[in-house]
Amino acid sequence: MSTPNNPLDPLFLSVTPIKLPDGKGHATGTLFRYEDQDYLITNRHVFIEENEDGEEEPVAEEARIYLRDSPDVPMLRISRPLDLIEDGEPQWMEHSAEPQPDIAVLELYDDLDDYINKPIGPPNFPPDERRIMAGEEAMIVGYPVIEPNDYMPIIRSALISSPYGGGFMGNLAFATDANTHSGMSGSPIFTTPSIVDQMGEGPVVYKEPQRYFLGIHSSTLHSNHHPLQEGPLNVNFAFYPQQIIEIIEGDTS
Repeated sequence: MSTPNNPLDPLFLSVTPIKLPDGKGHATGTLFRYEDQDYLITNRHVFIEENEDGEEEPVAEEARIYLRDSPDVPMLRISRPLDLIEDGEPQWMEHSAEPQPDIAVLELYDDLDDYINKPIGPPNFPPDERRIMAGEEAMIVGYPVIEPNDYMPIIRSALISSPYGGGFMGNLAFATDANTHSGMSGSPIFTTPSIVDQMGEGPVVYKEPQRYFLGIHSSTLHSNHHPLQEGPLNVNFAFYPQQIIEIIEGDTS
């Protein structure tokens, strides 16, 4: 039985699973490139936990990510160590704003050019004149489950559910309506591909579909209603791409 000869979308190569040791969980990492340096972007809560005294502490000293190096067998992943603590100090960078954006940025020492993974970066940000509308469809790309076998990330459909560029529930964040799971913490959010963009002066038509990086999925909002009676809320926090740049540049005041 043959399969369709369809080129692999680079979207599936822009993320990696993150595995924490001792069964402490897993998450999704977004591969990001800024000024020729590669980074792993995920949520701060992936690397932090509360101890019995209610104080924050690192969840582990090391985690693992999984990169791909074979264009002939793109499903094959290579396990790579990720140092979270060195000499007692966290190796990730975070934002200093209050309330704190749920983003962690970790510098990668693996050169992603040695792999077939495709980091995203500022060229994938929406142009200033591109209108991101509430109610617009979006996609969240990540790893909701961890399997012993290799598998590509999956895409969950989403809607932009609050004004994009504004705040949400006291945070400089926006909301999405999507069915997500804990393993998708740190997943990138993209617009759905389209040959038509709504720019400041009206619609623009392209020869090839355009897709923009909108932000990093964080966590699901919990309501006080009874989930068995009303179902899950499926409203999620997401943080903006510009906050990643602020962390890297140290401009988080």
